[in-house]
Amino acid sequence: MKRVERDFITLFNCLWYRDFPVSEAYDMAGRADWTIHLGLVVRQCATLLGARALFEQGGRTDAVIRYSDTDTLSFVEWEWKRAHTDINEFSKLLQKTDGAVFQTFIGYSRVTDLKLTTDQICEHWQTANKPLVAFLITYEMVGRNRRFKELQTYMFAKGRYKKIRSQPALPWEVNRAKANNETEEAA
Repeated sequence: MKRVERDFITLFNCLWYRDFPVSEAYDMAGRADWTIHLGLVVRQCATLLGARALFEQGGRTDAVIRYSDTDTLSFVEWEWKRAHTDINEFSKLLQKTDGAVFQTFIGYSRVTDLKLTTDQICEHWQTANKPLVAFLITYEMVGRNRRFKELQTYMFAKGRYKKIRSQPALPWEVNRAKANNETEEAA
């Protein structure tokens, strides 16, 4: 994994909690709220990486992160529909693999569909010549609403995938004592 990919993943996972559109008291938000939130997170990541995020650019992708007009870091697609359904985001990203360092997908999966989702993304991405960073927000249904569980981050490349990290999707569910004491082995 390239350093810029790791930096982007770290920033996205940290900034996910910033300006969060729900609270403990009011923990449901609509599709538009989450679309705006994702756009803000992508823009903040781009800024901190020294790039800029442009929306509905680059051949109608949701966003493109660029350093300059000719130096693209990532094309970004997100979709509210479940990631293993008949969405066209992977086709759009596959068409642009040569034009960026990596591609980014942000999607949603029911907890019970997660294996199906990751297998399907892997199948879509097996012929790509650049990696795909996928942020999957898992959820369970509560009535007709989604109750978010985890933000899981995956890297898809060369016909395989690896889970990079997982964290609670809702900021008030983070176990701060555990997070403050966890260590990582040096790579």
